[in-house]
Amino acid sequence: MHKERVQVLLLQETHFKRDQVPKFSSKFYTHWVHSTNPEAKSKGVSIGLHKSLPYVFLDSQVDLGGRFAFLKLRIRERVYTIGNIYLPNSGQNRALTGILTKLDAFAEGALLLGGYFNMVLEPALDSSTGATAFPKSAIAAVKHKLHKRRLVDVWRVLHPRDRDYTYFSPAHTSYSRLDRFLISHYALTLSPEAHIGTPIWSDHSPVFLSLKLPDLVAGEWSWRLNETLLHDSVCRGYVFY
Repeated sequence: MHKERVQVLLLQETHFKRDQVPKFSSKFYTHWVHSTNPEAKSKGVSIGLHKSLPYVFLDSQVDLGGRFAFLKLRIRERVYTIGNIYLPNSGQNRALTGILTKLDAFAEGALLLGGYFNMVLEPALDSSTGATAFPKSAIAAVKHKLHKRRLVDVWRVLHPRDRDYTYFSPAHTSYSRLDRFLISHYALTLSPEAHIGTPIWSDHSPVFLSLKLPDLVAGEWSWRLNETLLHDSVCRGYVFY
């Protein structure tokens, strides 16, 4: 993820027990927030922040069962709330309702919500079979909750009719888009870009979200002469104009 220049890393299904969360030794991601399941090595989400991100930590909130983690930051003069969730494979609508209710009370500023939603919102496009076992009424209820909060599916907004997937089910021999980023509708002014990566060792593909934060200025680059060239007889034999 460091090579991909990821500054905020959202991980799901970390499977750490509460008393067995490892101390990450990464010199790149120096601040972590973990939500773990205290009873077994299951569930679990984590948020990692890259050392190059110029943030001020404001607050965090985690689920004691390993289903969500929230983080509130100030970057320059703006506040951002980052949420990472992992919904169960049944009762997704009920679980999401509880998480969003807690998020409503916590969130401030622009909201970036990512994670493993464990359901498709557009069966005709988000599933290779064009269908889903998830009830239509439940899909409609989830969409209503997201619309009420003005949360938009970034990848779908940018690719309204495209098909791409984040998960392959060997049992059903089908592909689905179960992992996504949702952002506040007014955060669309941050020129978001989203793409689905290639799975490496997981059965899920990584999803990338890029934003152009108005308060961040790219570091300046300056050229410097390699002084060892002055002592190179070949280089000294040339005249440059």
